[in-house]
Amino acid sequence: MPEIVIKGWLAIMLAFASSVAITWYYLPKIIKVVNEKHLLDKPGRHKIHKKEIPTLGGIGIFAGFIFGFLMGVNGYMHYVSYFTAAAMLLFFIGVKDDLVYINPWKKFAAEVGTALIIALFTDIHFTSLHGFLGIHSLPGWAFYLITVFILVLIINSLNLIDGIDGLAASIGIIASLFFGVWFYLSGDYGYTIMAAALLGALLVFLGYNLTDGLKKIFMGDTGSLVIGFTLAVFAVRFNELDAAGRSFIDLKSTPSVAIAVLIVPLFDTLRIIILRFRSHQNFFVADNRHIHHMMLRAGLTHRRATLYISLFNIFIIAVALLLDGIGILWLGLVLLLLCGLATAFLFSCIKRREAGAKEVAEVPEIK
Repeated sequence: MPEIVIKGWLAIMLAFASSVAITWYYLPKIIKVVNEKHLLDKPGRHKIHKKEIPTLGGIGIFAGFIFGFLMGVNGYMHYVSYFTAAAMLLFFIGVKDDLVYINPWKKFAAEVGTALIIALFTDIHFTSLHGFLGIHSLPGWAFYLITVFILVLIINSLNLIDGIDGLAASIGIIASLFFGVWFYLSGDYGYTIMAAALLGALLVFLGYNLTDGLKKIFMGDTGSLVIGFTLAVFAVRFNELDAAGRSFIDLKSTPSVAIAVLIVPLFDTLRIIILRFRSHQNFFVADNRHIHHMMLRAGLTHRRATLYISLFNIFIIAVALLLDGIGILWLGLVLLLLCGLATAFLFSCIKRREAGAKEVAEVPEIK
């Protein structure tokens, strides 16, 4: 039987529709089983929710994403088996971590192993620094190390940002849309199909994650690890399209634009690394100092915090595209400055709110 290759835009639509259908079908069933088996995420010291919530929503995301991707990608992408194998490895690590505790170093080792599969056995690895600090080329082994580092960094950053309702999914939706449209306009249909499949799964999941009823579910590490991994692959591919001259726009600051797309998890991870280093805290120990925790301390609900963070992410992407011509280093510094100013403003909001609460508490009761 001859191999069937579906026309570009039809393959993209098939991937998206298949992903939506599979995720929509399986999420309610997952919620039912998780509730029956009492596989719930319990409130804890560093957790924000006040009651037990079904987890393992990442199973539905993974099922829809992989099914949609495989349905549409035939004939448009090499190394599909390696990508799928790497995603499955992270998926099963995530499932185990959601069900029983996994030593953080073992999870980290799995992430490095996944990154090595991608860097060594596929064409997803850096080949240029785009002139950053005057450097264009490095020895091949150095580019492989950089690729592994970036992949692991983004995987972990998405995992860390998954702390309030809708945030990780919203960041994933924004990034999938941006990269997917960019890949499509650049004629890179294989990665457009991958982005469409991830987008479909995340849109369905977001509806369940934001509800306050019995249908609410968390994605867990099962979802955040796979999403982070896929977005990391997109970021590397985005850089390499430009390096190969295949991008539909010749960007001057490609790495900084890629950072802008994932600015929220990356900046938050940078903050947390610095804070934990200064306080001599183990990086793998959870705390309540993330950006989303600060938003809640400022008095915002989960939905409003997610909305404002998402809008800020979109704003940063727009700034990066508008200022692309100033160069990688300068654009990176502008993005860092904007994030720093936003964080300082957030701190001021928290201080004003806590000062107001203290004044109210100190008002004497009139009898």
